[in-house]
Amino acid sequence: FVEMPRTRIEGLLASFPKLMVPGQQHTTVETETIRYVYQPIGEEMFVVLITSRQNNIVQDMDTLHLIARAVSDICDVGDQQDVVFHGFDILQTFEEIISQGCRDNVDLAKLRTIKEMESHEEKIQEMIEKNKELEAKQEMKRQAKFFDQQRREAAKRGFSDGGMGSGGSMLSGGRMGSSYEPLISPRPEPVRSFGSDSPPAQSAATISSAARGMRLGRKPKGADILGAMKDEVGLAQEFEDNLSMNEKEPLIAAGYDAPSSSVPMSVEATPARPPIDMKGVHIQIDEHITAVVNRDGGSEMMEVKGDLSLIITDSNYANVQVSVETNDSRNAQVKTHPKIDKRKYQNSSVLALKDPSGSFPVSQPIGILKWRIVSDDESAIPLTINCWPSPTGSGTVDVNIEYELNNADLELEDVVVTIPIPPGAQPTVSDVDGVYNVDRAHSVLQWQIPTIDSSNKDGSLDFSIPGNDAGVFFPVHVSFACKKPYYGISVTGVTTPDSQDVEFSQTISLVPENYSVI
Repeated sequence: FVEMPRTRIEGLLASFPKLMVPGQQHTTVETETIRYVYQPIGEEMFVVLITSRQNNIVQDMDTLHLIARAVSDICDVGDQQDVVFHGFDILQTFEEIISQGCRDNVDLAKLRTIKEMESHEEKIQEMIEKNKELEAKQEMKRQAKFFDQQRREAAKRGFSDGGMGSGGSMLSGGRMGSSYEPLISPRPEPVRSFGSDSPPAQSAATISSAARGMRLGRKPKGADILGAMKDEVGLAQEFEDNLSMNEKEPLIAAGYDAPSSSVPMSVEATPARPPIDMKGVHIQIDEHITAVVNRDGGSEMMEVKGDLSLIITDSNYANVQVSVETNDSRNAQVKTHPKIDKRKYQNSSVLALKDPSGSFPVSQPIGILKWRIVSDDESAIPLTINCWPSPTGSGTVDVNIEYELNNADLELEDVVVTIPIPPGAQPTVSDVDGVYNVDRAHSVLQWQIPTIDSSNKDGSLDFSIPGNDAGVFFPVHVSFACKKPYYGISVTGVTTPDSQDVEFSQTISLVPENYSVI
């Protein structure tokens, strides 16, 4: 590979139309040192491959045909405006076919797969954001309903504790009876007679007058509830702030323990996420793994897709360079952003802009490196799950499930192995490493392991359950969270173009998309 200046390339391209002979059937033109291999793709457009005369012309023709098919697959070659419109995609395809002057081992199917990788992660991220927004809105409705219920209970308790003697004693008795209740004036309830006794007219008038006084300038229902809580314990603003951050944290007034039947289990069980101390330069490494294993052994498929994103919040560091270190033992397919200097990354593992005067967008995440790992080797799967159901012949099935960590460098947290069970059956667990939970509504047994690492590489769960069908316990699904990448990539430093170190923060996430035993 010999680097050529831009003027040399422009001169070669300008000479090509002059060398073509009208009506000639050949698709090659040669000079003393240069060979032009070309193919028409439209009425006035050609695909031209410029090589030396020493090159293998058969390989050059094969490369030219692949380029022509790729261009036709991207745009309408009969329309020059459409070709110009898709110019960026065409150049990106050229980079995948020819790297440093040599043909890469790719075909049209692989090129389509690489193009799909560009939009796959973005679609997933959009789906996640939409789900978070929907969950936040549903959580706000549940919390508003919960506070409304508490207000009504407070109103009823105020009537029952204060009695019907007088309006003033009733309201004060309701508030003093339970110190944890918010100071919310109840709505006026219709006056009901108990037996033959009726409340004194003076008391009823006092209650009605007090209630109407509290209702002056009344806000809408939801605003009244949250506003009253804000005056009492200052939690309404915190609830709105938490919703804006898409966090689902339980909202319970100080000094009051909400009953379990009133607060959704998902809210109580969701831990608060630790805040991220983002520096002026923040690096985010995200990986999604898909693994499908056959129950009889052997891997059906294993795929890991990852990306390294850069978030610049300080405009002074908008043109930084990121140094990385990789331990590529899985033959990963690595791809850099088109604006990243690909040759510099391949030679020195530094992610820097091609244009030294350019800059990254500020306060906007941008993916600068992507990778994809595909393997059919069972040992490549980080966590192996073996499920052994054995019918006893007496109307029960003994089930043994084992896990084993194949990658000792990973530390899996909040691992949940979900095993289907016969509807309505109650399993009898004899031995378990960790804890388990039976979800009768969904007919599954959830095996929960807090942490799986090098010190806790294997474990098992044994239980028996009524039934005779061994296939009912499949598919087994696995979920977990990991703060170490599967690819083995690490950021060793961030510097400015003049080699000054820059302080940075980073987050790493490895989560499964589909991890199952079928």
